Amino acid sequence: MGFVEIRENVFRGPLPAREGALGSLLAHFEPAHVVGHPTFRNADNIGPELRRGMEAALTAFPGERVAFVVSDGTCRLDEPDHSTLDAAMRAAAEFLAGLDTSVRARLLVAATPYDGYKGDRTPGKGSALKLLFDETAYCSTMQDLILLDGDLRNDFHPWFQTFAAVAAQHRLRWPNRHYFVTARYARHFVDASLTRFIVGPLTTLMGCYVPGGISGDIVLSAGAVQHERDVVWDEARRRYGTDIATTLDNIADPETAIYEVYLGAKLHDITDEAKLSVMPGEVIGSALNRLLYYEEREGRVSRLLASHEPLQRPITWGPDKTGIAFIDPGHTDVFDVDRKREALLAGFERYEKAMRETLNTETFRWVKERVHRLRSASAHDTDPVLFLNVTRDFWVQLLYESLGHLFATRQVDVVKSCLNYLYTAAFLEFCREKLERLGARTYGAVRAMQKQLGVPPQEAEKFYREEVDAVVEAMALSFYEGRRAIVDEITRRTSAFPARPR
Repeated sequence: MGFVEIRENVFRGPLPAREGALGSLLAHFEPAHVVGHPTFRNADNIGPELRRGMEAALTAFPGERVAFVVSDGTCRLDEPDHSTLDAAMRAAAEFLAGLDTSVRARLLVAATPYDGYKGDRTPGKGSALKLLFDETAYCSTMQDLILLDGDLRNDFHPWFQTFAAVAAQHRLRWPNRHYFVTARYARHFVDASLTRFIVGPLTTLMGCYVPGGISGDIVLSAGAVQHERDVVWDEARRRYGTDIATTLDNIADPETAIYEVYLGAKLHDITDEAKLSVMPGEVIGSALNRLLYYEEREGRVSRLLASHEPLQRPITWGPDKTGIAFIDPGHTDVFDVDRKREALLAGFERYEKAMRETLNTETFRWVKERVHRLRSASAHDTDPVLFLNVTRDFWVQLLYESLGHLFATRQVDVVKSCLNYLYTAAFLEFCREKLERLGARTYGAVRAMQKQLGVPPQEAEKFYREEVDAVVEAMALSFYEGRRAIVDEITRRTSAFPARPR
């Protein structure tokens, strides 16, 4: 069974997902643009998000057909929860019913589970996108694929206008090249931990600093989508490792132009503790695997480590060009200082072996001593906030040692586990610094502030520009400038752990 038309131009996909079903629907509709929403338990948000997207698409892409596809992981064979799919179809039907016939003909909405697609049942955002990437191959009219997370609450008019403008300018300048558009926006200082401390620095080892490497909101030209169909998808990529893998693959392709566009702020559900217990390892593992892949295929990382070339940057569209002014990320209650402290203490034993194997002896001893100090310290309201004191300079050193071990041994799982623990410590030190900047130096002050954690509106733009974005960028550039240290770490380890034959 294929897609069923619920209302005019509103379709529902089968469970399990059937290969070619979505592709046939798109091929028949002939859209110029496909907007894909990977979703998981987004029933409360996907309806309004679709309406905002369709409104924006009609304005940004005049006279063109646009298909919206919800690729949902909520509805699975062993747990057929239709709530997100139902919310999407209900909102789409209501919106389309209010349009003139000629306008309605320009939009199509398809909502489908992805479970079981091509016989795979791996849950995760990557599996949701795998269906979109593969099925759009049937659609020869598609110019680009716009991917937007299912929890967004942004106004999409300026976003879609920006995407359209980038594509138009690109076609004039490089009509035969692909393009990959990534987002840059203000994200709450307790959000985007992986983006800031893992993804940004690691993109520099591919030769181009792309700070929004797992932004989730990207645009790929039809040619760039082909990258996704050509590669082998491992479990990490099928779960949460898809965005970083896509970013690194596009950086590696000389025929793809990388754009970074400023979109104001990402207004969404900040990643919670449950997701953070799974996601980091898969993102880190996916990134490490792609670095090894390009090193083994073409010696890309080795050449970069030996070169004196300046770091490349994406083609940047700042707020002056996108026309999108700063938007305050606002406030959140997801940060819990006691849970963060406990995560460091409880997680050490789980990751201790990996850190001992990966890090230099003195470095590991230092980390272990800091954990002991944290365990011995009290956390009363009057006590100063304490984590592991993994400063940004020390974090860069930890990256050098971890990557040296990776390239000397090819032990992805060990290095992934090591970084999974240590990046948390580094990010919490960053958060502690920002909390202190906002006046919360003690546990009691943080406990009171974290219930509604944010920056005073009159200070927000300067704070996020100077205290967050500039700081993180300086760290990534420092990592790149000192990258020769990775060679020293590889050399140190090679005699004990000879590299595998290539």
